[in-house]
Amino acid sequence: MKIIWSIKANYTFYAIRNYLIQYRNYEVGKKFGNEVTHVIHLLSTNPSLGKFRTDLECNEILISKYISLYYIINGNLIHLIRFHNNRQMPLTILTL
Repeated sequence: MKIIWSIKANYTFYAIRNYLIQYRNYEVGKKFGNEVTHVIHLLSTNPSLGKFRTDLECNEILISKYISLYYIINGNLIHLIRFHNNRQMPLTILTL
């Protein structure tokens, strides 16, 4: 399946990665990037890997303990919507 990154997914990925590099260290940011690459590869082979959230009308999969990825399956495409730090305010359909 083909993976399509939204502008918000791209922005939130780099925001989280840069935060980890700046406030933790480079290795933690690099590990986050590797985990994202691994999960996206798994999604491309098995798109129903994450759980469907009826309140948000999309799928969710955990990248790490505190980071989730939200995505939509549309035919042969997977649209990555955004990455979200679960320690922040919960997502709603309006903030997705």
